[in-house]
Amino acid sequence: MTISDELERTRTALVALEKSLVALRNRLGSHLDVLRLLDDLERCAADLRRLEQQVGVRRGPHELVVIPDDDYALDFWAEAEQEGLGRTAP
Repeated sequence: MTISDELERTRTALVALEKSLVALRNRLGSHLDVLRLLDDLERCAADLRRLEQQVGVRRGPHELVVIPDDDYALDFWAEAEQEGLGRTAP
């Protein structure tokens, strides 16, 4: 197995882990431990990208980014301002 194959297997495992963690977050809400795991996963993905660059593995021009389908937390927009209207009421 080549280094490219190993790096691709690692990337596939990270994507699978991300899907599982997003599903956990959807079921448990913003549980601290799940959020910490998602942060750790982002660091792992960044390290993997650097490693791919260091060993000269080229990826396609587009990288798959998983965007969860779940709704935003209700307080996500709490401090937001609507364009032209100013701050919204809580």
